[in-house]
Amino acid sequence: MNRVNCIDPFLKKAEADEPVYITDVREVFDKEGSKAFHVHAHLYEGETAVFALGLPQWEDDRQREFVAEYVRAFFYNLLSTLGALRIEIYLDRSDEALTALAVGLSDDFQVSWAKTERTGYGKCLNVNERIIRALTGGSEMFSITVKDLADEPAVQEEKRESVSEPVFTQLPERARTRFLLGIDVGGTDIKFAVSLDGKLLHCEELNWAPASISCVEDLTAPVLDAAERLMKQFGGGRKWDGIGLSWPDAIIHNMIVGGETTKTKGLRENKDRDYETQLAELTALCARLGEFTNGENAVQCCNDGPMAAFTDAVEMAAAGEDISKGFIAYSLGTELGTGWVLADGSIPQIPLEVYNCIIDLGSYKARTYHADDARSTLNVNTLLPGTLQKYTGQSGVFRLAYRDLPGTEPEILREAVEKGLFRSADGEDFIVVPTEPEDKRKECLEFFMEKAASGESSVCREIFRQIGEYIAVTWAENEYLFHPEAKDRTLFGRLVKREECFDLICEGAARREPSLVLHNADSSLAVTPLMRQLEEDPVFTIAQFAQAVGALYFGCLGAV
Repeated sequence: MNRVNCIDPFLKKAEADEPVYITDVREVFDKEGSKAFHVHAHLYEGETAVFALGLPQWEDDRQREFVAEYVRAFFYNLLSTLGALRIEIYLDRSDEALTALAVGLSDDFQVSWAKTERTGYGKCLNVNERIIRALTGGSEMFSITVKDLADEPAVQEEKRESVSEPVFTQLPERARTRFLLGIDVGGTDIKFAVSLDGKLLHCEELNWAPASISCVEDLTAPVLDAAERLMKQFGGGRKWDGIGLSWPDAIIHNMIVGGETTKTKGLRENKDRDYETQLAELTALCARLGEFTNGENAVQCCNDGPMAAFTDAVEMAAAGEDISKGFIAYSLGTELGTGWVLADGSIPQIPLEVYNCIIDLGSYKARTYHADDARSTLNVNTLLPGTLQKYTGQSGVFRLAYRDLPGTEPEILREAVEKGLFRSADGEDFIVVPTEPEDKRKECLEFFMEKAASGESSVCREIFRQIGEYIAVTWAENEYLFHPEAKDRTLFGRLVKREECFDLICEGAARREPSLVLHNADSSLAVTPLMRQLEEDPVFTIAQFAQAVGALYFGCLGAV
């Protein structure tokens, strides 16, 4: 394979509508590429992350565009995962074509544009800028600069300090004397858990469709109303000692600051109200919840991914497992949640919006469908193709089912259509899983999970193996971007509620990463008193409510 032609095999796969994983492209480009493209990302906490990319020479516009898309995808994944105060690129400035590609990134990511005008790659800068403002008070402005390779400074890698006294082991004892509320906000429902003096008193699930909500008051009301109602119902006049809130967005220092997720799509599209003003009200949700608590810092909020990792950590610590390397968990539900918790219980203050990461630079036919089409790989927020939103969550199951069933098992797709799980969009020429007048997403997912678990459908079984393969690619991309000490992953969420589906996911992951160890957040997770009580509940399961119970322990971090 020569340095030019190393691009062509990827283009052929993409044009055949096959996935082209960014990790595979990177491996080949770094080996075959003759052009140095070194990226220095200056991170929020003062560290500098260096990525020494290699790029191949291109011969025509198709090859150049593929290389450029690879670079843009890398930048997008970097900003979505780690964020950055600023980025510097070091290359051979005498290479005019390469320099033009690098300089063009500022336009690709719309650095100088207003938030309301940004599209595509620029969307991740909205989140990044809101985080920078929250951390610096507006004293820093993001930038991308291009410099000559001869001026590249040496950067010493900083090692994280180990922690001898993790907080995880202390939390079950704290929960024994406190009145706590755990809230797990998802894309199709909100789960609440209540504990008083170490007793799990109540669990409930509220269905909702946040993407269709256009006013922030309607978005926050279900959480605030339930917090007040449950406090009065179970507290006997007592306020909450602590509230743990899992919210699906970028969270920095207890503030919801991202604002670019599907959950706030309706707010963004409401032209009658200023979005930044509405987002500021959403950011204040923790402060409003605090009115129902006894302490100043009694509300503790984090992203749903870190909440999954935190939940895993508390249970593993109670089981006496090694907790010295921290924890990483994936939550497979409406989308992919990713959580990273360090050994001391702290959560790195980074976006970690892994669900936005681009893993597939191919599948060209699937890009042609409308973003809301079940067959599409386009992200519904950014319209970018190949992001994890359409690969590892329920949308991945829907997409693969509609793509693969017609050729081999059309009768199963026909059954799904007859049940109303797929239909043509009203007035549009594309396929959707209905959300109105009745939300069919859960039913649709359960339908295909049952077909896979029962062995009735070989296609459906392969769908879950394919999900596992996507997870393995995600793992490799995580390793490249922030190389955590924790190597195993624990899976939460509806996609792994059935053990058979989890086993299929493991099979698929092993096809790409045989050394990757996946754990299921099933009954084996139940070690602490509250989680054991959840396991014994005749109605609610650990697969459903583990993160809500984990949020109870998370609330203990700030409980008085």
